[in-house]
Amino acid sequence: MRAIVGRIGQYRILSSKKKLRKHLLETELFSEGSFNKFADTCKSFVIKPLLGPEEISITSTRNQFRILSNPNITSSFTKDDLYQYLKTYELKNAYYVIQPNITILFSSKSPFHYYVTLHRQTKHADWQLISKTEMNRSSISKFFYMYFMLMIWKLSYLAAEKLGQSYPNCRTVVIEILYDLKGGIWIKDSFIHFSRSKWSQFLSLSANKAINPFIPATDLLTKVSFNQFLSKYNKVMIKPYDGQHGLGIVQITANDDLSYEIHSGIRKITMQSIEEAFQYLNEYFLSKKYYIIQERLPLALINECPIDIRVLTQKKDSEWKVTGKLVKVAGNGFIVTNAAQKLLSLEDAFNQSNLTDLNFDSLKSRIDEICKLASEQLEKSYPDSYIIGFDIGMSRDGDIWIIEANFKPDLSMFYELEDKSMYQNISQAKRKKE
Repeated sequence: MRAIVGRIGQYRILSSKKKLRKHLLETELFSEGSFNKFADTCKSFVIKPLLGPEEISITSTRNQFRILSNPNITSSFTKDDLYQYLKTYELKNAYYVIQPNITILFSSKSPFHYYVTLHRQTKHADWQLISKTEMNRSSISKFFYMYFMLMIWKLSYLAAEKLGQSYPNCRTVVIEILYDLKGGIWIKDSFIHFSRSKWSQFLSLSANKAINPFIPATDLLTKVSFNQFLSKYNKVMIKPYDGQHGLGIVQITANDDLSYEIHSGIRKITMQSIEEAFQYLNEYFLSKKYYIIQERLPLALINECPIDIRVLTQKKDSEWKVTGKLVKVAGNGFIVTNAAQKLLSLEDAFNQSNLTDLNFDSLKSRIDEICKLASEQLEKSYPDSYIIGFDIGMSRDGDIWIIEANFKPDLSMFYELEDKSMYQNISQAKRKKE
């Protein structure tokens, strides 16, 4: 049954570990019975799909219920009316879970709230504690901070071990965990990342010191990391961590007048404060998918349009080889090359771009070397890989970055080049592997 996957499946896995059980928020599949139970016993509770960030937050006062997560609904409901409203208008998926909402209890003080990331290079490797991404600011004392950090590391490691046993192909686990300021430490949610996750790819690549200089600064997107990245880099990109084809990618720029430009597709809007900018992103993007945040790379240009390089690597005779390269030119007004106005050979693009002060052969050789090294590194985490498509960014000064990797790259773009020999060689090597 599909209902065993996602949040409810992970909750059941984690609750089978005695040391974790008391730190888990009670989670049940949504039904009329579970709704009545939580409505009768909790001042506030949330309803979530099995997968994804959507969340319906509900609070009660004197048997009257309000939906806090939708500011357009200002009226209160009785319990029975609320259930009927949710079933009719809000709950569109087959399955949901219901949980108590403990964060709503802290109106004057924010709880200590983090995403904790753990990663392993192979399914047999030990889990490594990689990072903690703060979700909101807390004025907790240094003593409690140290105690809390020690506890969340231990609990997160236990959770990753338990989840990793059930999901052997998972390389990255993110645990959402908080301290409730009353002594309680709670695992609020858990997230499993597989090969297509941009966050998991970033962690696999950054484990290699030789590749690290070619990876843009990246973190999970929260309100805190949003502020930190804009303060440090002035211009950032946010991306769904499992997105494809450039969908959902947004560029945010901090302007000199302290306003913030949000650029998605060809549309640009300006917000007057960083709080307004994040609120807008949360409403239209972050409530639908989980995101990472990256520094915006100063990509080379052709006629003022950003370009990047699609590099294809394939494993041939036990060795990774570069079998294809082409350049994608972003459409006018677009920030990503997925909406490409044209495809060019690397040499043609080099001659038309603002890169002409660089040595072409040296640049091509460095790109090949970096992509082969990255392929070898990713293969350690994903040993079944035999073809990888890299999107490579380049600055006008010749700096090179790995933007992302795709384990099921689109080969049709190589067919669109005038010279079909590259496409034919790629297809022949792919057929041999299959």
